[in-house]
Amino acid sequence: MKNRPIIALASLLLLWSTACEELAFEPQPESTNVQVYEEFWRVFSEKYAMFEAKGVDWQNVYANTRLQVDNTISEDSLFSVLSSMTLSLSDAHTTLINPESGDQAFFDLEVGFPENLDEELISNTYLQGNEKRLGGFIYSMLPGNIGYIIFRDFESVITDEEVDLILTEFEDTKGIILDVRGNTGGDPFGAGKLASHFTNHEVYAGFERFKTGPGSTDFSDSRFTLEPTEGITYTKPVMVLTNRLCYSATTTLLYLMDPMPNVTFVGGRTGGGSGSVADGQLINGWYYSLSVSEFIDARDRHLDDGVDPDILVELDPSIPNRDEIIERAIQELN
Repeated sequence: MKNRPIIALASLLLLWSTACEELAFEPQPESTNVQVYEEFWRVFSEKYAMFEAKGVDWQNVYANTRLQVDNTISEDSLFSVLSSMTLSLSDAHTTLINPESGDQAFFDLEVGFPENLDEELISNTYLQGNEKRLGGFIYSMLPGNIGYIIFRDFESVITDEEVDLILTEFEDTKGIILDVRGNTGGDPFGAGKLASHFTNHEVYAGFERFKTGPGSTDFSDSRFTLEPTEGITYTKPVMVLTNRLCYSATTTLLYLMDPMPNVTFVGGRTGGGSGSVADGQLINGWYYSLSVSEFIDARDRHLDDGVDPDILVELDPSIPNRDEIIERAIQELN
């Protein structure tokens, strides 16, 4: 069965109508370096939603970079300047691409963080060939009557029927481990659909602030609530396993499940990526993406840079055949 709507879709559509008007046109051959720079700075000034949260003064960025650009510098030099501006936001949803050269500027959210995931170890030690697969899900029973579900990609379509079937098999378990480590996102509606199976009451998850105009205070808020599915719900203890690559739509899953009293997060710090994204094209044909909203969760936390789990655990590569994050989740369920 279908769960009820969880996201203010109308707000998203309105946002796109205001944020993406520069998508469909051909690059203008007569564009100059200065024109490209000024357009890039203006677009971000008017539409980027998280300057305050990121601690970035965009006017100061202009002051520090504008004199580096004139109409005599090379294309590579111009791209380097705009790349530095892009990276100053520390936002993996915000990118710059030169489609002709293939050059890209994007924030690598993994730098400085352990991977905290070993797929081969999980396969050999915990699944041992006993797993089942359904859509994007891999699931198995662990010793001690614990259900184990892996979901690595929200680009995979999720149906309520799939989740109902899995949860029916785990109906008599003492708890479930939901492993979303390494899931960099995809469809946030799928995240909502999955989350709706772990509560039997409405959940207030927080609110999203959309950038709606060029001014620094031009925002509108959209409240997020999650309704339980009309299908199978599981309200026994659930351990959600996280690492740094829990990003974008996986962050949606996490903030929807965080208020649930039966849910505990175990593992490494998440990646964040909480905002909605708009794409555009500069007058010289370069493409950009930028975050046009920010999310504040039910605990009043800004999520874009990621958050620590309830129980912080990291893998110890010196200990073979043991996933400390799974083991701690099992310990909690026992």
